[in-house]
Amino acid sequence: MKERAEFQELANTDNWIILGDWLNSLVENPLKYGFSYSEEALQAVADIRGTKAASLRNPIMAATWLQENYPTIHRTKPQWLGMMQVLMLARITSYSQEAAEKVAPKIFSGEMSQSEVKNVLQTVRTHKADLGSPINLGRHNAQLRSQLFERSVKRFLKTHSDQLFRKTGLSVRGGRTLEPLSTDLLVYEGHNVICAIEIRGPRLRVDPAYMIDQLARLALLLRKVPEVLYVVPEGSEYDLAQLEQTRARLEIDGVKFASLPVREQLKVSDLKFAK
Repeated sequence: MKERAEFQELANTDNWIILGDWLNSLVENPLKYGFSYSEEALQAVADIRGTKAASLRNPIMAATWLQENYPTIHRTKPQWLGMMQVLMLARITSYSQEAAEKVAPKIFSGEMSQSEVKNVLQTVRTHKADLGSPINLGRHNAQLRSQLFERSVKRFLKTHSDQLFRKTGLSVRGGRTLEPLSTDLLVYEGHNVICAIEIRGPRLRVDPAYMIDQLARLALLLRKVPEVLYVVPEGSEYDLAQLEQTRARLEIDGVKFASLPVREQLKVSDLKFAK
């Protein structure tokens, strides 16, 4: 009952930074509140708030970006700070670091309204377009999409590890322990590592030299672990069929290539392996 009351209270919080932090922890550990999957937990929050589960990615992304880029502001969690202002600041940063550094102090002191921040975003975006940079107006900028992909994939793998690896009692942990190499996640069966997981976010270009370097890295990882799972965004520049062919030609055994959609909520059926 205590957990249920706490869940209700946090789901109804007016502070989007507190909400975003809590949602991050919720998807990491839905069992704390009696949910089997993070998707169920997010839907329960959405039902309480009278919104759609997909909209909850905004406070998650904004709170995470704020923590990574302005930790002091994140710690104070000002009630008056607008979530959309922070998301727009993130987009301004992706277009112009100089512009972001000018407007950030004004945003965090409450001197700029949301419409004023929006005007700055439109200005730097138009300037980039005039310089010939490709702009996708219908999506979050590449940095936020990459952060979203990495976080959602990690949560998905931690939630569904038993199903994916067809074993019970597995644990998935941060993988930066394979000296001198680092990896995103490690899958443990008891005290034994059975798989390393590499996650690569969206890239504008994936050239052959980059992929050869990646395969060489995977070959080194296989000296430490029996298997490596390499996960990339669905529909991205990564050619999984070509990767698989190159892997076979180089006789690098123990690597599986797979893709997942770039979205917050993922299902086991979303994971597609290269053939």
